[in-house]
Amino acid sequence: MAKNEYRVLQGIDYPPNKRAEAGQIVSDLPKDSIPWLLDSGVIESLGVAKASLPLKKSVDAVSKDAMPIVIIEDAVATFEEEVADEL
Repeated sequence: MAKNEYRVLQGIDYPPNKRAEAGQIVSDLPKDSIPWLLDSGVIESLGVAKASLPLKKSVDAVSKDAMPIVIIEDAVATFEEEVADEL
């Protein structure tokens, strides 16, 4: 089952005896608490954790003339957005 990840914007305590500080990424918040934590601005949704996503099927055959595909991680886009917000 895919788990959603959330960035904590304000330190919170949650069961069972856990604490998350501002800036931490968590995926184990109680389901019934998530809606009101989002509504109150205590957390923000980051979507589905990459480790929870199913693996892509591999390609059976690749042309010998094929160019390599470079994948830019989401982290680069996130970093650029954060830097833009600071400017």
